[in-house]
Amino acid sequence: MIRRLLLIILACALVCATPSKLSARPALDAQVDAILQAMPLDQRVGQLFMVSVYGKGLPDSSNVFLREMMPGAVALFDYNGTTPQEVTQTVNAWQTVATQIGQHVPLLMAIDQEGGPVMRLTQGFTPLPWGAALGAMPIEDARKVGQIAGEELRAVGINMNLAPVVDVRGQTRSQFIERRTFGSDPQVVGGAASAYLLGLQDRGVIGVLKHFPGHGSAEDSHTTLPVVNFTRDHVEAVDLTPFKIAIGNGAEAVMVGHLVYPALDPTPGLPASLSPTVIGDVLRGELGFQGLVMTDAMDMGAIVEHWTRPAAAVMALKAGIDLVAAGPHTPMSEQLAMKRAVLDAVQRGELSEARVEEAVRRVLMLKARHGLLTWSALDPGSADQRVNVQAHQPLVDAIYLDTIAIAQDNAGRLPLNPANQRIAVIFPGVYPAVQRECAAIAPPAVSFAYTLNPTDIEQQSARTVARNADVVLIFTFNIGDYPGQADLVNTVPPEKAVVVSLQSPYDIEQGIQPAAYVTAFNSYPPAFKAVCAVLYGKHPAVGRWILGN
Repeated sequence: MIRRLLLIILACALVCATPSKLSARPALDAQVDAILQAMPLDQRVGQLFMVSVYGKGLPDSSNVFLREMMPGAVALFDYNGTTPQEVTQTVNAWQTVATQIGQHVPLLMAIDQEGGPVMRLTQGFTPLPWGAALGAMPIEDARKVGQIAGEELRAVGINMNLAPVVDVRGQTRSQFIERRTFGSDPQVVGGAASAYLLGLQDRGVIGVLKHFPGHGSAEDSHTTLPVVNFTRDHVEAVDLTPFKIAIGNGAEAVMVGHLVYPALDPTPGLPASLSPTVIGDVLRGELGFQGLVMTDAMDMGAIVEHWTRPAAAVMALKAGIDLVAAGPHTPMSEQLAMKRAVLDAVQRGELSEARVEEAVRRVLMLKARHGLLTWSALDPGSADQRVNVQAHQPLVDAIYLDTIAIAQDNAGRLPLNPANQRIAVIFPGVYPAVQRECAAIAPPAVSFAYTLNPTDIEQQSARTVARNADVVLIFTFNIGDYPGQADLVNTVPPEKAVVVSLQSPYDIEQGIQPAAYVTAFNSYPPAFKAVCAVLYGKHPAVGRWILGN
């Protein structure tokens, strides 16, 4: 309880220390007004789309598309380049086109760089802590992670990160989202997400809260239209709380998910992303959010199984969305059709010009507040030096040391004492580095590598190893995906077993009952080194246990 109160106090300190960027200066208002007055309807409507452009650089088809679409934003994916040099070249090409057409307005250049399973830039960029690790670490470290991410994104010309995930891991388990969430406690999630968001802002990158009103208990909206059936009291206490905290901390953009929330809008089958009630009454009204509101990708099953993408784009804008994300699998011809549908809706009076102007103003004001109405190309040749992974790695190593959490230690097994204990190490063979890191501190009496779904023979080997050891250190990896690991753990006498989850902190829920349980959170080498230091008492366990419910 004391630690939770400290977290809330720290979150409040973040609010007090950070002036709101949503109160625009008069000079910015005048700048935006001048652009708006000179901008024809065709370009205004284009500003309301975050498009996907296929391939690296600027092939002729992409050049033609950008000049016709005149979008306000582009989302980058791995097919646009993965190295610092490739991404810089692509960004330069797209921004050059944007600043040559219409009112010469540069693009919001966005990317999904949450980390872990949702990390578009993998070559030449730092693999940063992600998901529950951000909820476990001290809140000031979560801000540092945001700062590092922001530095590396701005180094290649990216100015918006479609992160942090503000969904609370729900009572109804969602494999799709739970490993991306920061935890199960709404206050912890809100505080950690706020810190990460402010870290991005410290380095000139716009963060985006997602997926409003909360995807933590929902099925995968990539394949279906989920219905989240909680009471209004539950939704307010759990799902909306971290959004409230992060909005209070100066969030400037929110992504609305394709999720049906009957407690917020009783209209059958209407997702939040298309709901005037959820966007207007709840997000803008009750939560007081005045920044930019965008959709999740419009190529997801939740949308395309029920509406055409052009029709859904019109519905979203009518509902109060400011920026429609086309998604990575929407053909450029279909994106142009979405724009034409919006233009047609304006021309026949279904969508008012006032609603378009309101949305465009928010897009332009966000750009203005971050100095993005002007643009200069970056040198691709020096992109690696600007990203500067070497400088960030020591910071990441230190952050991981403060992230490792001891969830339980019922028999007082920790820290390990190799001088007085015969220690056996059992680990997934795909991660030999974890065994090496621990052996560098204290060579085990015996070690044994197993496959991710252990065979009967491997389980028998684990029993044999355990028979001759005082303590059995067992590293697991996502038992929910590989249930045979639970059987392997349970072959070891529980009073001897010290289990370390290398990625999912929720392995403890998979029917295992070890004497001690430790979470490394992310299966990266810095986490391996840090967890071994904590296990052998070289560093205290600072991380928070984030289950909560």
